[in-house]
Amino acid sequence: MKLQTLQALICIEEVGSLRAAAQLLHLSQPALSAAIQQLEDELKAPLLVRTKRGVSLTSFGQAFMKHARLIVTESRRAQEEIGQLRGRWEGHITFAASPAIALAALPLALASFAREFPDVTVNVRDGLYPAVSPQLRDGTLDFALTAAHKHDIDTDLEAQPLYVSDVVIVGQRQHPMANATRLAELQECRWAFSSAPRGPGAIIRDAFARYGLPEPKLGLVCESFLALPGVVAHSDLLTTMPRTLYERNAFKDQLCSIPLQDALPNPTIYVLRRHDLPVTPAAAGLIRWIQHHALQTG
Repeated sequence: MKLQTLQALICIEEVGSLRAAAQLLHLSQPALSAAIQQLEDELKAPLLVRTKRGVSLTSFGQAFMKHARLIVTESRRAQEEIGQLRGRWEGHITFAASPAIALAALPLALASFAREFPDVTVNVRDGLYPAVSPQLRDGTLDFALTAAHKHDIDTDLEAQPLYVSDVVIVGQRQHPMANATRLAELQECRWAFSSAPRGPGAIIRDAFARYGLPEPKLGLVCESFLALPGVVAHSDLLTTMPRTLYERNAFKDQLCSIPLQDALPNPTIYVLRRHDLPVTPAAAGLIRWIQHHALQTG
């Protein structure tokens, strides 16, 4: 099982075409097909099926792909780690970040890291727990910076707390409940969750339960924090969001923070990673800068 063939298989899945993958990999199409055929012979299972629109993974291919990604990622990380330990500070870091930290500590941390390690390439993605879990498991992400409920974090993930996020309830300025002071007054309102019900964007459920109230009325799930302020500004929906996002969005003048006297759950922001997959020295350096600036801005 050759590493180059696994890399080729990943490329084929991403572009959906043998011809396009061959061009990207600077191979002839027959050579690429032969390499995949050899891998299928080793596994004794077909991995790809041809369709009118190109190629797609078989059920065997889908099952094998998570292993292929992890092998390729681990090989890259191993090479980068050895190089970094020898003083060659190059490589790649890919991580996901929630909006709470992306708007606060992250820009400062990235600037500090870039000055210290200018030759390390950083790829930042949006992401919240639990949606980031599969990418942490298959090695696509080195780590994730996200709010989470400690008791909900999967046991195969290591969670290192950064700081506690300040959460507010937000609605459009003319909302009938704009001046509500008690959570019970919001029972008939419709809500926009910013994550799936298990995620941190649905903490209003925890707040309602804490005060013995029935389940909040779900209006929609909007997992795009770029879109969420605008959605709320042009609807009768209420939502919860980090105070940093409320104070720094394009629709700020059309929104208001509901002045509740009842306390809301304030989720903890964690650094999440696979407990059995150590980060590279460069990634550890970036995490240290994030921790440093999170303490100052969190």
